[in-house]
Amino acid sequence: MPFILRKKQMKNKILIVFLSALAIFSCSEKPKTILFNSEAFAFSMDDGWEINASVNVKGFAQIEKDNIDLFFSNLYYIVNLYAPQDTIYRVDYGSIIDSTKEEILDKQIESQLELDNGFSKGNYKIEFIVEDKYSNTKDTISTKFVLE
Repeated sequence: MPFILRKKQMKNKILIVFLSALAIFSCSEKPKTILFNSEAFAFSMDDGWEINASVNVKGFAQIEKDNIDLFFSNLYYIVNLYAPQDTIYRVDYGSIIDSTKEEILDKQIESQLELDNGFSKGNYKIEFIVEDKYSNTKDTISTKFVLE
């Protein structure tokens, strides 16, 4: 009889250890790229418009390399312009590969473009698509502006 009790107690201990490990690993937070505070402004010029757009990104992965006290991040972005006629233009893209001495909470991505007089007045939309190359997470956000 004592052997059966020990075996049952051992199973309970193994179950508790397994459930504890499962809880710890499932609660660990994985990076998730989140875009916020997107803005776009249009300024009239003699031969068209200048558009300034920006977005903030947080939740991206920051990798600490061995034996180096630096945190590395790698973000890829695309900026699309949606015209009133439902035409889409890819107006900007690039990578932001950065290293910092401390982890940072967020980054700002800026885009500046010029539109000639061929673009008509009306309601436009700027869309940012940002992908974190380390965590393979992506987010999209858009904001509207008017050419007057």
